[in-house]
Amino acid sequence: MPAGVVLINGKGVVMQSNPQARHLLGEPLEGQAWRTIIKRAFNPRADDGHEVSLTNGKRVKLDISPLEGEPGQIILITDLTETRQLQARISHMQRLSSLGKMVASLAHQIRTPLSAAMLYAVNLSQKSVAETVRTRFSGRLVDRLKELESQVNDMLLFAKSGDQQVLSTLTPLDLLEAVEATSQAIGNKKGVAISFSGFEVMAEFKGNLPALQGALLNLIDNAIQVSNPDDIVNVSAHFQGDAVSVKVSDKGQGIAKSSLNKIFTPFFTTKSNGTGLGLAVVNSVAQSHGGQVSVESELGKGTQFTFSIPAQRALLQAAGE
Repeated sequence: MPAGVVLINGKGVVMQSNPQARHLLGEPLEGQAWRTIIKRAFNPRADDGHEVSLTNGKRVKLDISPLEGEPGQIILITDLTETRQLQARISHMQRLSSLGKMVASLAHQIRTPLSAAMLYAVNLSQKSVAETVRTRFSGRLVDRLKELESQVNDMLLFAKSGDQQVLSTLTPLDLLEAVEATSQAIGNKKGVAISFSGFEVMAEFKGNLPALQGALLNLIDNAIQVSNPDDIVNVSAHFQGDAVSVKVSDKGQGIAKSSLNKIFTPFFTTKSNGTGLGLAVVNSVAQSHGGQVSVESELGKGTQFTFSIPAQRALLQAAGE
């Protein structure tokens, strides 16, 4: 399908347009102020990201370039409606497949802590148990229940990181505010310092704050757990091109190359007490925001995870100027 083309003069008035532009934006176009067309034809949604929703239900991408040799702009309008619908269906099918596999594995994953919890509960019900033993069993029961709670929370976050999440306009500072206090508290318990930097970058993006908070805290918590006392975990934000990235770096033992291509697989873990869902959740949250998570690691030197999602700078405003 051809792209729509709109030429705007230096005063922000449409000089020319092709049939596809008129089909997408409606008529009239020529002689109209671009700001007027924006108000009439555009219907931005919270999940638009780099794209724009129209009042007719279509979803388009705008590419804006200055005219050569004269004031004005040329706007290229690409209809992505069918492409995004197909991607949504594929994503939905993939998530159903992943959730099915996770549910099938969940019974095995919770059997051990659940059996242990039941055993401790039975022992606690016996009147002959000494108070010191009762206290020890109570503590272990709580530990097993917390383990179960962690698995359920990860499962819920994974399930909620899909297309139906509630999105809002966020900045890197919103992410910092969401994770800083909790991260520092976790680090203090182990004597690990957390260094935050770069979150003042001028960028904004559409995202689900609870999901992003959970994903970043997961990465930061992992970094803290593999760090030694007095180590520093560096958490930095960057805005480059069309994405905001948060890098989480530690100086732990690193990850073996044989495990690097498995760490985002649900229920894969190298920890004796790990759920194997944490990094799968992080990956799912990144993908549901149109982003990705990558990892670089070297044994004996440490690991760096990079969590990236699309970001932009007031596209509609720029087009109307």
